Amino acid sequence: MVNDNLDVRVILDVINPASPINLGNLAIYVVADTANSENVIPDTKLHSVEDITNLGLSINASTEAVIKSFFAQDNHGETIYLYGIESSVDQSTTKEKVETTLTDGWEFATVVSPSPLDSVVLTNAIESYGRKLAVLGMDLKLSTAKVSDIESITDAPFYGNERTIVFLANREAGDTEKYKGVGALIGALGNSQPGSITWKFKKLKGITATQVNGTVVAKATEIGALMYVYKAGAAQTSEGLSTGLEYIDNLHSDDWVRAEIESSIQNLLQTTDKLPYGAQGIAQLEAAVTTVLRTATENGVILVDPETNSGKFTVTAGSREEQAASDIASRSYKGLSFDYTRAGAIHDVTVHGTIANV
Repeated sequence: MVNDNLDVRVILDVINPASPINLGNLAIYVVADTANSENVIPDTKLHSVEDITNLGLSINASTEAVIKSFFAQDNHGETIYLYGIESSVDQSTTKEKVETTLTDGWEFATVVSPSPLDSVVLTNAIESYGRKLAVLGMDLKLSTAKVSDIESITDAPFYGNERTIVFLANREAGDTEKYKGVGALIGALGNSQPGSITWKFKKLKGITATQVNGTVVAKATEIGALMYVYKAGAAQTSEGLSTGLEYIDNLHSDDWVRAEIESSIQNLLQTTDKLPYGAQGIAQLEAAVTTVLRTATENGVILVDPETNSGKFTVTAGSREEQAASDIASRSYKGLSFDYTRAGAIHDVTVHGTIANV
């Protein structure tokens, strides 16, 4: 997803506590269950369900459920990255695989493993990286679930990570429903233009919606877990929060802005014969960032100021004279910065009414 390079570094300083391509692509890390003589699958890319057969892959039912559900959605991403991992007692092989593939062309990642500790490795790696999103499936008997059942899932070591999404599936729908849920969620929503959607109220193809007690849904929202439930008779995602209680569309949009700026500046450096270390060159850098933020405003990422009808963002570019002599000597410019106000979205509404007696 992101253009990770050595020439451009973009750091998003999000005040709120807490076009790049392939923002809808999904990575699946599959840890072989050696106890059941499962072989390590080769690292490969899938562009359709048919590729499983075309490439002669032998995959387990859980992995197949993610893949089929992802490609069953109408607006799915182009590619699934499939990574095979030999199991290890200390998860060292998982850690090594994740670290060496973290900058590949995907935005979302999940893991299929006989050990929940592999999920912890993935989520913590993404949290430390500060971009991309881990997506994990968990399940309960939702039709009879109690608030205490929902609270118990926060015992997971990764819970609270800002960049981790938990899809809480109904176990009564089958053993692979939690994997189907992950594939459906990312296939249906991950490839939408960041800023154009919220992840609440959305329909997922092939997933069984459940009638869940309202207090249970409220508790799931409180801890940042998503479910696929009936509300007002319609099947929909219950919320759009990560386990760190950050809205998924905010994180997705921030990644989009960061990647677009990286791409834009890198392209400027590569296509310009020489970017002078002075007013002219600095102005071009400032213009590149401004263009991206204007596009982000048009896409619904950045709030529109009603007084100016422009996006609420600022771009600051320090002059040559304001840069350290050592940076000028090494041709390193560190004077460019920006900030913006997220547009956000409406997720619930309170209506006040007055009824008069005749």
